[in-house]
Amino acid sequence: MKTIEQLISIVNNQRGATAVVIALVITVLIGFVSLATDVGYVSVTKNELQNIADASALAGAGELGNIYKGLTYDEQQVLTLDANGVDAIKASAKDVVGEGKNRAGGGNIIINDGDIFINKWPGTSVHSNDYNQPNAVRVTARKDSSANGPISTFFAKIFGIQTLDVSADATAALSGLGTAHPQFPVGISKYWFDVHQDDWCDRGIKLHPTGDIDSCAGWHTYKDWNDYQAWPSNAAKLRDILDGMRDGTFEIPLAEFNDEFVFIGGDVASSFDEMQALYEDAEKESVDGQYGWKVSIPVYDSEDCSNPSGNIRIVGFATALITDVIGPPDKIINATVKCDYVEIGKGIGSEYGSLGTIPTLVE
Repeated sequence: MKTIEQLISIVNNQRGATAVVIALVITVLIGFVSLATDVGYVSVTKNELQNIADASALAGAGELGNIYKGLTYDEQQVLTLDANGVDAIKASAKDVVGEGKNRAGGGNIIINDGDIFINKWPGTSVHSNDYNQPNAVRVTARKDSSANGPISTFFAKIFGIQTLDVSADATAALSGLGTAHPQFPVGISKYWFDVHQDDWCDRGIKLHPTGDIDSCAGWHTYKDWNDYQAWPSNAAKLRDILDGMRDGTFEIPLAEFNDEFVFIGGDVASSFDEMQALYEDAEKESVDGQYGWKVSIPVYDSEDCSNPSGNIRIVGFATALITDVIGPPDKIINATVKCDYVEIGKGIGSEYGSLGTIPTLVE
């Protein structure tokens, strides 16, 4: 039999072992608490920095859009940002966080000039600068040793982790034009762009007659809006639109991405005289060495070049230069689809040569 002294000794030893286990458990629990607390704080701070980076990139790209807005097509094609332009873009990007407008990690945030990149998107990560016809701005908002100071930890200090670096990136770009006032009642099939892929820039297309890959287009009477009824669509209504455009009585509606335009789907040769008269009265200009009438044209959702009929969704907008209108008996309207043109309007992402001055977040 064990003596009383032996039993007391065993109990004391077990108490010592339990104390060790409890100490280990407490240490692990503290580790979990520190992990949860500090990881949560990092996550919140990163979200705050992301909001700042998003707003800053949009502001910078918006200033880039303003620069393009004041230029002609030909000037846009040879644009190389000078120091004033670069400074204006960076100032707009940094103004978003100026004077404590946005905070992260409990403090004010500044953005370094070196964390603002002006470049092209897509096709580049925009982690460098290219001032020749740029269309995107990338911004990094950070809390680390290079800007704003790293965030201080809470419980992680127990394990020797005093601070943590946090950052967030955002890219805003002038993407495909999403709104326009199409000045000519014709659309180009998306199929035409798909077939020609990267080879449609400055490619010619016939806007009349239509129905094959060389003339992958169709006539429409716009969309229903206010008191105007685009349906039913027919040649008579098209003639009224063309006459109204000439005398200023037809108000061209604002078209938007995903709108449905009403396409005629029939022979509009009977409206050709009105088409020709509208072209003759239109204001012409020289665009990239070609002379003609520059117009915005909707791109409609189609998988072929058949004559479009009925309500069809608009997936974007292109810029075309109508260069020639040949009268009877041929009745031909020749145009050239232009690219790299920035027009006033909001971008949406789908790009058919025309970009909007109002940027969108792309990364």
